Amino acid sequence: MVGYVLPARLLVVDDEPFLARQVKEILGKSQLEIESCYAGDEAVRLSASAVERSRPFDVILLDYYMPNMRGVDVMHELVQRGIDARIILMSGRQPSDVAVEAMRIGAFDFISKPLNRAELSLRVKRALRDRRAAMKTDRTGGKGTRRPRKSDVIIGGGTWIKELYERISMVAPTDVTVAIFGESGTGKELVARTIHNLSQRYENPFVVVNCAAIPEPLLEDELFGHIKGAFTNAAADRQGLFAAADTGTLFLDEIGEMPLALQAKLLRVLQTQEFRRIGDDSHTRVDIRLITATNRNLEKAVEAGDFRQDLYYRINVFPLILPPLRERLDDLPLLAHHFLLKHRARASKNVEGFTPAALAKLGSYDFPGNVRELENKVHHALVMAQGRYIQPADVPIAGIGSISAPHLDLTRKFRDLKREVVEAFERQYVQKLLRLHNGNVAAASRQAGMDRKNLWALAKKYDIDPKAFRQ
Repeated sequence: MVGYVLPARLLVVDDEPFLARQVKEILGKSQLEIESCYAGDEAVRLSASAVERSRPFDVILLDYYMPNMRGVDVMHELVQRGIDARIILMSGRQPSDVAVEAMRIGAFDFISKPLNRAELSLRVKRALRDRRAAMKTDRTGGKGTRRPRKSDVIIGGGTWIKELYERISMVAPTDVTVAIFGESGTGKELVARTIHNLSQRYENPFVVVNCAAIPEPLLEDELFGHIKGAFTNAAADRQGLFAAADTGTLFLDEIGEMPLALQAKLLRVLQTQEFRRIGDDSHTRVDIRLITATNRNLEKAVEAGDFRQDLYYRINVFPLILPPLRERLDDLPLLAHHFLLKHRARASKNVEGFTPAALAKLGSYDFPGNVRELENKVHHALVMAQGRYIQPADVPIAGIGSISAPHLDLTRKFRDLKREVVEAFERQYVQKLLRLHNGNVAAASRQAGMDRKNLWALAKKYDIDPKAFRQ
């Protein structure tokens, strides 16, 4: 039939049959063809057979831990056979470690078990869009639809990210205004872009305006534009960013820094979907979805008279609050490896990862600049690294790896001074490691590369209770 589009195909690979049933229950209404198998070698055979029948799988949900053939081995075999499905690795054990491995070997995405309805739906949807966009690009000689960027995925494995996906899944399909709150560097623009990518507007413009970066006299012109002759040096008509975002999404970052006079004009645009360019007598109508972000407490700004109350109510329809990095340190290894892979080529380094001590040193820091600061420090460490792994000395943080020696009292024995330095390091290392893993001794010992009994003994030596680090 002319114009008939075959449904997308999904393969679920897991040695637990109930998981395939769960995926079918979650995605059953999405018009996907879903098949399942319970072993890695069977997944390879089914994938190859599907390609031969010209009905390849678009997405493969692949369990990391399976008997006989691990998910990593399945991925390598699929790549060698030229099978171009988008692979999403799944794991319920050590999700951060598995996600790091998934990134390293080139998986499209990662999801932790137990599966969350919203997160699974949105990650599969993103993978399908990337697959279909790539196929269209191949058919049209490079003129396909816009593909989701690899960096547009929200990195994290904790419960907070599942809750975030739940809220994104509720609001993304709508045109409701979203307000994102969080400290600088927590990823507010990434969340805004994710909402846009998962909306019906995803092929239309996503326009970013940083209200704090544009001088106040120029901000109105940036947003609304002007007509020729509206003011000195206005030699031609200028389209503003509202017009540029028509049919798409306008992201107003740091809206708390917007001048009061301009807040009134923004409020009118939101109420009428119309605006006037500077010097123009007629109105221009736009169809936009607005997402705002700020690191300020807007309620206090309203009380102080710095932000209009009516505008606050207008934009705060669906708030999202992003936690600072210090409150989700479980995600730090995953984020650090993500940035390592992102910047490795630019730094011209063949670095594979971090030593446990280097990760522990990162985990000892509070990161006031949040994820953005972590990215900068990883980039710095890549430049400094001399071997295959980033060492503590490469990480630009005063802490573990640079513990100060005691005052060198030469009347004391060398052995006594050395013991003080070693004990200070051991105590701080165990505390930071347990903090990084929320008191999970098994996970902490794996990262440290030591037997769990030895880590228990070290904690007991310094009267450190792992339970005290559990959140």
